[in-house]
Amino acid sequence: MTAPAPPDPPRLDGEGFDLNLRPARGRDVLLLQQWFGLTQTETCYLLGLSVPKWNHYLEHPDEPLNDPTVALLVWLLATAPETRFLPTFPEPAEVLPLYLETAQHSAKRLGAIRKTKFGKTAFGLLLGREMTSVNRWLTESQERRPSPQVYRLLWVLRNLLLTQGVAGFDAWVNRVEVEAHARGLKLSRRMTSWSRMLNRDDPPLQRERRRSRKARATDEAPS
Repeated sequence: MTAPAPPDPPRLDGEGFDLNLRPARGRDVLLLQQWFGLTQTETCYLLGLSVPKWNHYLEHPDEPLNDPTVALLVWLLATAPETRFLPTFPEPAEVLPLYLETAQHSAKRLGAIRKTKFGKTAFGLLLGREMTSVNRWLTESQERRPSPQVYRLLWVLRNLLLTQGVAGFDAWVNRVEVEAHARGLKLSRRMTSWSRMLNRDDPPLQRERRRSRKARATDEAPS
């Protein structure tokens, strides 16, 4: 799976990222990480580096890379970014419509008593996060982005729904129910996160209304 070409590389010094004019150096490893927007772990995987080797390159930013294979790999990824072999992880907004469409055709329901179809509010729970996560992920500012683990889960979930459809969705929900039960929880409207559930005398709808009023008040208050 190839990734689209990234934007123009950053220029952190006079030579910038032009590796056609000079050998790859220690600082180019960090430049490559910043350019592709990767974590340290992802960059180490991309280049096949151990953590000590990563630290060595960062501690010697102006020295040519001592491993010619890594140097050639950095040059190729920098000059031909379409060769990058890490997946481009989808945003929640890209997977949400596919999830909602598939859920509509599934017989699975949220809860055993007040059975409702899986919708937007359950999306965060199915990704191992709290119910309100999806609202934060879908804001334009996206001040709180999904964790690297959630991005990977989104990628896998999207591929599962595309290849297996409703059957894959049902299997996913079944597994979420197993994981919830192992933590003393029950996948239902009363489950607001993976650490707590609402009390029975606090109906979800009433709680959601209070949360909405609180959110509006917070938005109106000065920062």
